[in-house]
Amino acid sequence: MPSGRRERNKEEKLTRIADAASRLFDELGFASVTTQRIADEADVAAGTVFRYASTKAELLLMVDNERSRSRIAAGLAADDPALPAAERLLAIVTPLIAAGRDNDENTLAYQRELLFGEQHERYRAEGLALFADLRERMADVLADAWLRRGAPAPAPDPAAAARALSAALHLAIADAATRGTPTRDLLADLAADFEVIVRGYETTQTTSHTDTIEGHEET
Repeated sequence: MPSGRRERNKEEKLTRIADAASRLFDELGFASVTTQRIADEADVAAGTVFRYASTKAELLLMVDNERSRSRIAAGLAADDPALPAAERLLAIVTPLIAAGRDNDENTLAYQRELLFGEQHERYRAEGLALFADLRERMADVLADAWLRRGAPAPAPDPAAAARALSAALHLAIADAATRGTPTRDLLADLAADFEVIVRGYETTQTTSHTDTIEGHEET
């Protein structure tokens, strides 16, 4: 088989497998779906499925990574720099959160596999990279907000605050999926978390580390 046709055949099989996995996860939930059922739905052999994803968890990651990518893109596209930083950040992640409530079982499984799944798996690495990029965009919002406030330069490094924001996001999503928290309550809780983190980032230190040490030496 010519290489071009072979590649098209592989892509076509991957699309069928991804579509089948997506439909079945949506209809039955992660726990009730088997790789054999996905293979049957995609009209491929079970062994073929494992050429593209080594486990059922990887299939879920493959499907939900694409969904997360589109949701994050939608949030970023709607970003309004005129809003306060905490509101901007919440607006960016709202499409991701809202759509994730479609199936709490799948959302919880995705979060678990993303954060604690097998190392070196292709789709877990892809998902981690996707959310690492989101953290960087969060950091960009913080740095931009600092400049827009006319605060003195240099701005504090936003990376630590972005990590705190990301941790709050993942915890809130997983907790809401576990408890069945209404989306409006989830967004309200996350808004409060983001406000505290952003306020901490935007607070200008008035005393340097050196001044503090010298003050203690004098007393």
